Amino acid sequence: MTTKKTTTATTHGTSPLLQQQRQANVLRIFIFVIAVLLLAAGIGQELYPFNYLLMVAILLAYPLIAQAIDLYQNRHGLSAFQANKVLTQTDALMIGAGMAALHFDLIPSLVLLIIVHSSTLAYGGLKSWLLNIFLTFVGAAIGFFIFTGEIIAPGHTTVATQVLSLLGLGGFVVASSFFAHQQSQSLRSTYKQMEEQQKQAVNLSHKLAKYVPPQIWGSLFSGKRDAKLETRRKRLTVFFSDIKDFSRISEELPLETLTAMLNSYLNEMTHIAEQHGGTVDKFIGDAVMVFFGDPSSQGAKEDAYQCVAMAVAMQRRMHLLRQRWLRQGIRQKMAIRIGINTGYVTVGNFGTETRMDYTILGTDVNLASRLESAARPGHILISDNTWELVKDRVRARNIGNISVKGFERPIPVHEVVELNHEAGSRKSTYTATTRGFSLYLELPQIRNYDRNDIINALIDAKKVVNQPDAKSIHEDKHGFGLTLQPGQIQRDQITPIKTLLDKAITALQKHR
Repeated sequence: MTTKKTTTATTHGTSPLLQQQRQANVLRIFIFVIAVLLLAAGIGQELYPFNYLLMVAILLAYPLIAQAIDLYQNRHGLSAFQANKVLTQTDALMIGAGMAALHFDLIPSLVLLIIVHSSTLAYGGLKSWLLNIFLTFVGAAIGFFIFTGEIIAPGHTTVATQVLSLLGLGGFVVASSFFAHQQSQSLRSTYKQMEEQQKQAVNLSHKLAKYVPPQIWGSLFSGKRDAKLETRRKRLTVFFSDIKDFSRISEELPLETLTAMLNSYLNEMTHIAEQHGGTVDKFIGDAVMVFFGDPSSQGAKEDAYQCVAMAVAMQRRMHLLRQRWLRQGIRQKMAIRIGINTGYVTVGNFGTETRMDYTILGTDVNLASRLESAARPGHILISDNTWELVKDRVRARNIGNISVKGFERPIPVHEVVELNHEAGSRKSTYTATTRGFSLYLELPQIRNYDRNDIINALIDAKKVVNQPDAKSIHEDKHGFGLTLQPGQIQRDQITPIKTLLDKAITALQKHR
């Protein structure tokens, strides 16, 4: 494997432009060798004067001079493209003069014309080709006046010259095809390397994206934001949450169980935050910090509302998580406290040039954290600033002023009850937990392709709820969780459970 990699690196280590230059130099030598052979053959057959040997010497020397010029520009860092362009133009002039030296013998002249201009078209493009045609005629005109000005009639050419011309043309075609094949291989290898590098870059960017908020990752990769130390003042809505008594709970659980439980909790909370457009700032153990309004904002009112809607969704999702944890043997009842505040904060990149953190700072950030600490487990506290922005769309209880650490005056706060659009409407969430039975159903979260499976699970649960010997039922899908252990259900709970199951089935059948 090592040998193969080394060979590939050696073969394709040359840059495509340098490789193209070398191929152009080889073809140039080949073209002028053909011209020299044709002229020398004509001199030998006394078609041309003996003093034309000077032209033979010039045609032989020119490729060597051109190669020296090419080597010079490579060493001095000159533009390889421009140097190659000038040399191909000089080639056209020289071949035009060579055609004049051949007295415009039809077949040799056509062969030289085809060879030099097919090479120009391949390496220079259409504009260079048209210019070089003009320069060929210029060279031919100059040569016509330098030499005798004779033209060999088509019927007076020799067979040897014709054969030599055709052999030269065939050799040029073979050499060009060989170089084209080499270039094709080189391009395939380069393309494969670029594909591998692109895959590596994509994989690396996906890994890095897990360490930064998706909004920041997206703006960095799109070029809208630069990774430099800069901050600005902006009105944001800030969210804090934590699990009540998590330190005590963490001491009671095995490390592996605690890790799995915490990761599942943070995964669910992050998913909800992203659904509502929040920027997840950081995790501090079980605590979650999210803010709305940067790097993108829907306006202060909508940002605040989305933050409250996110908090409501998180509290609901805890019912499902507790059910899952109970099935995993985690019997500690965990509930989250949430605090939300809106105000002007400093947001941006803090740190050093080599390590920075995109976060927010300010008194209003501290207030959101203090409200979270003051909230009851399973409840959401919002500041008066946030309430003023969401009061048209959120139901909340005014619980008066509370004293919080770090603030001299009491802070007026409100406790969120529900979102207005859910009040009085068809019930969208069904939850219940009792001995041997636990249900969580959040209708907006149910996926269409899960609907029939969930309905069937609820129907099966209703059938066996009063059969102590029946098998337990455990179902867990997006927005749905069901645990039924018929042998542990108390008799006086059978009817309420059946009633709840009926309501859930009916609601699910009607919900679209």
